[in-house]
Amino acid sequence: MSEPDKQNIGDGGDNFSSAAQKTAEAAKKIGQASAQKAAAVGGDAAAKGAAAAGATAAANASAAVVQASIEGGQAVAQVAAGTASGGPWGAILSAAWAMRHTLFKILIAVCLCLLFLIVMVVSLPSIIFNYIFHTDPATVPSSAPTNITEIYDDMSETVSGCVTGGYDYARAEVERIIADGGYDYDLSTEATIDYGHVSADYDVCYILAAYSASMDQKGTTKEDMKAKLDAVASLMFPVTYEVKETTVTTQPEDELAEPTTETVQYVECTIHPFDASVILSAFGVDPDSTYGEYNVRTGDAIESMATALKRTLYGVTASGQVPPITDAELTAFLDNLTCSPARKELMRTALSLVGRVSYFWGGKSGPGWNDEWGTPKLVTASGSSSTGTLRPYGLDCSGFTDWTYKTALGVSSIGAGTSGQWANSYAITEAELLPGDLGFEDVGAAINNHVLLFAGHDENGKNLWVHCSGGYGGVALNSPTYVKYFRRVSGIDLENMTVP
Repeated sequence: MSEPDKQNIGDGGDNFSSAAQKTAEAAKKIGQASAQKAAAVGGDAAAKGAAAAGATAAANASAAVVQASIEGGQAVAQVAAGTASGGPWGAILSAAWAMRHTLFKILIAVCLCLLFLIVMVVSLPSIIFNYIFHTDPATVPSSAPTNITEIYDDMSETVSGCVTGGYDYARAEVERIIADGGYDYDLSTEATIDYGHVSADYDVCYILAAYSASMDQKGTTKEDMKAKLDAVASLMFPVTYEVKETTVTTQPEDELAEPTTETVQYVECTIHPFDASVILSAFGVDPDSTYGEYNVRTGDAIESMATALKRTLYGVTASGQVPPITDAELTAFLDNLTCSPARKELMRTALSLVGRVSYFWGGKSGPGWNDEWGTPKLVTASGSSSTGTLRPYGLDCSGFTDWTYKTALGVSSIGAGTSGQWANSYAITEAELLPGDLGFEDVGAAINNHVLLFAGHDENGKNLWVHCSGGYGGVALNSPTYVKYFRRVSGIDLENMTVP
């Protein structure tokens, strides 16, 4: 290093006044930048109001520390360069590391950490961050985990248990309706339509955020949250029913006697999908009210907190980039299909995951709803840019098609991976496509192959495909143009198969 480039501690060669002014100004800017960042995370202005107060306070503290430290020592004059290259954050770091005394660098680093913590506190649900930062120590159990993933898994398990309790209540309600009405048990059980079993559509991050917001981020405990969710268990999966009649023929024990017929009443019960509105009821939340001291809607603040938590856990904001299909939309879609009952059941099952399950490289699952979907998992399968990263657990393309056949029809497997499903199917023409048939992007075991399920046609006659795609962030229903090969699963008679 040449002599002019040396930086000796205490050489007194800096313009303290100019550096102090510029660095303090840069420090103050960080408050505004942090609030804007929080708003960007939530996708709207809700988080800005929630984070602005804490961020501004921390920024003023940063400015004060920067000012005092510079006036007591030395600082570099390149603060403006830091601002140009990295915005206010870059300016603060540039000024901090340009100071000659290590103590001043430590002070700035501590100040930045304090700012980060404050922004985290006002942006994340307290039921999560309290376990880490102990902002409300009295509500933190001594054995509570301190790793955010472990905390989330623990909370997710609690929420899942509450939702399972709600589903069990709905099943018991079906049994009660059958028994109280004296309806034929076997016919009624066979006629039960169970949407809850296939798709438990709830968002753990949203539930944690709603509970935390309802408590004004204070005094939150897992036990209290569980008690409030259990109190609305009977409302989670609504049950409706319709009384029907059928004629039953009975063959008497005496083979010579004539068979007898009788009219039997049975009941067709429908367990509807999870009703997300009960979350707000459970916690007594009015989404249109003003949240705390901030000039934002409570509903927007909850969405922002849930989004911040998802970004913290996964680096992404949602399971997918497409909205879920509602129960009414699903029923209307199925009513417009002209195909066998088995093919309709495949579509009902596949479409129930649209917008609800993430794309996860190497993601496979057994039949039925998987409570691990949506929880953070490490991608261990090789061959993807996501390998080694933490993502919300879900399905990959072949995992989705295999899951659909398993869940809808009880098929053990239609093949492992796209190559296995290609090998376990045979070619058909595009004109022969029926709901439940497979579409492929490439041939056989091609590394970039993608498999989809044919779902019918849209109002313009375009092919509709339901598939789990990394490009859409999860299960989607759309009309991709890259599908080139059309195949039908071997060994399964979808035209005459009895739906389990």
